[in-house]
Parts: sequence; structure tokens; C-alpha cells
Amino acid sequence: MEKQEIEFQYERQLLKTKLEVQEKGLNHLSQEIHDNIGQVLTSVYANLITVLNSQNFDARELIEITKNQVSHALKDLRNISHVLNSGYINRIGLEESIKKELDYLSSYHAIEFTTSFDGEIDNLPPDKELMVFRIAQEALTNIVKHANASQVTIAISQDNHDLKMAITDNGIGFADTDEAPKGIGLLTMQQRAEVMNGSLKLTSTQRLGASLILTIPAYE
Repeated sequence: MEKQEIEFQYERQLLKTKLEVQEKGLNHLSQEIHDNIGQVLTSVYANLITVLNSQNFDARELIEITKNQVSHALKDLRNISHVLNSGYINRIGLEESIKKELDYLSSYHAIEFTTSFDGEIDNLPPDKELMVFRIAQEALTNIVKHANASQVTIAISQDNHDLKMAITDNGIGFADTDEAPKGIGLLTMQQRAEVMNGSLKLTSTQRLGASLILTIPAYE
């Protein structure tokens, strides 16, 4: 009975966490659309009003700017659609998925992203590949929002035993683990690492950035 109660509480907590993660994901998507695509379309709308009301100037340059803005918004919509689609991520692989995420982030944030991919990382099972990508995605979102970083490095390597992913930034950091960012995002990353029988370690030095290291068995 005690074992059943523990299992019940665990499943209940797991379900609660999943619902919180889904809600967080929807809130993040809403914010991305509002902050990025919404602003671009607002600018497009203003440009079109200017063109419609213009009588004494050549509108071709403004039309060209507007065309580029629409193209940028369409690209962002495709990127958002892709990173939300687990099937697409598994199809193109972990390395390409991370590169696409960085391409999207760099279009809106003045951050220099550097990547290093060693080993046969795209031979991971699809479920692990997806979870590693979601951990990277969550970590990058936290850096963009809170770290005030100008440089971020993602390094992934794999040997005969483990896959290791290290994400480091040169942001504001924190003095010790008691000041580390807490919340559903970090909890979700830790739970995903545990599901893969791996470990997740977050370290930092105040004003010298932070480092997140994920280590998981590659062939379990």
C-alpha cells in the first residue's frame, strides 16, 4: 500500500509538472509572437498606411523595406512551427535543430553564438534526441531573458559511453547555487535529465557567466 501511494504521488506530481510545462510553453509562444512577429507586423502596417497616404515621395524604398519585414516575419513563423514540432526535430536531427534555434534567437538578440559538435550525436534514439534539444532550448531561453550575455557557447560531444552537452555564457551569473534561477524551467530540465538516467549541473561565478552541463548515457 505504501509503495502504491508513493507511485501515485509520483505520477500525480509528474502530471502536474507536465501541465505546468505545457502552460509555460504556451506562454513562451505567446510572448515570442507578441514581442517579435507582432512588432514586425505593426511596422508593416504603419509602412502601408504611409504608402497609401503618400503623394509627393517615391515609395519604392519603403515598399522594399516592408517586403523584407514580411519575409522576416514569415521566416520566424516557420522557425517557431518547426521547433514546436517534435517530428520535425527528429527528422532533421539534434545538431541542425539547435542551429535553427540559434539562427532564430540571433535574429532578435545581440548575442554571439558559437557551436561545437563532436561525435555521432545524431545517432541518439529519437526520444533522447528530443529531450536533449528541449533542455538546450530551455537553457537558451533562460540565458536570453535573464543572463544579459553577449556570448554563448554550445558544445556537444559523444564517446562510446556518454553524451555531454555544455552551454556556457558570459552573462551576469550568480554567486552560489542559492542564487541560481529556480522555477519550472530548471525543474523540467532536471527531470528530463533524470528520465534519461543522466545528470544536469548548473554552476556560475557572479559577473563571470554560468555553465550548464548535461551528461547522459548514449546507448541505454
